[in-house]
Amino acid sequence: MTAAPAPELRAALVVHASADDEGKRADVVLGLRAPQLSRRVARALALAGHLHIDGRPAPPSQRVRAGARLELRLPATPELPPPPLVILAVTPRLVFVDKPAGLHTHRLRPGDPLALADLVAAAFPECAAASPDPREAGALHRLDHATSGVLAFARDLATHAAGRAAFAARTVVKHYLALVTCPEGQPWPPPAARWLVPDGDRLEVHAPLATGDRRQRVTVHSDGAPSLTRIARPEPRGEGLARVTLELCSGRRHQARVHLAWLGLPIVGDPLYGGAPAHRLHLHAHSLDLRAIDPDAAPVLAETPPELR
Repeated sequence: MTAAPAPELRAALVVHASADDEGKRADVVLGLRAPQLSRRVARALALAGHLHIDGRPAPPSQRVRAGARLELRLPATPELPPPPLVILAVTPRLVFVDKPAGLHTHRLRPGDPLALADLVAAAFPECAAASPDPREAGALHRLDHATSGVLAFARDLATHAAGRAAFAARTVVKHYLALVTCPEGQPWPPPAARWLVPDGDRLEVHAPLATGDRRQRVTVHSDGAPSLTRIARPEPRGEGLARVTLELCSGRRHQARVHLAWLGLPIVGDPLYGGAPAHRLHLHAHSLDLRAIDPDAAPVLAETPPELR
């Protein structure tokens, strides 16, 4: 595996800490001493690996000494400031946040752009040590880059292990909302077919999922991993669209997207699986219930995006 190329540097902003800066966080000192730079942007750049103190890479939380040389190596194309961290709920063991569409849950490689886990670790430092891989900052699960909604992070290793086990055992309750293409008159439930179990106005989809072609598409395949999605009757929204509420009982990659497309209900903004073009994937993790591992954690809701209301 080859290492990712280092970002091209445009310039270096250098600040020398004074006696008044002794013991302060590096991002605070940069925000005070560099008028053209806010503390928020300084923290984001430092989290992305651009801060060096006395020649060594340093995190934004590092305390500085008087006389230290803080060097912020600015990329040729400045990274956008991170979105604000929206905290939905906090318990002694868990942090629930609202992930925006277009932001990764955590980085796969150190040089990747800032991710939600970085923001959580900055606000809750204990989360950085709550998972075996510190890049995950205790994340109990992931949402696709293009999906929005509620995500849970553990605040200690024991909770992280219990949470991962609960997801694997399917004792976590996860509800999603999606805007889909739904031709007028499309029957519900669909005609009897393999892997479909009608349950009143709901439909259980047991179609197994497997990774397909080079584009990393996921497909319904008899040799795939067992998967279960419960889907409510689509609610018509006019113009051939409908809103769908679904429960993911397993957590396979692209599960909601593939199961809906397989039923002839592709999600708007999901061209990979036949969805109509849109500015974003219209899939939202609406609620998460983790009482299976934390009795203090009531079901948490993430505000519904306007296009899904």
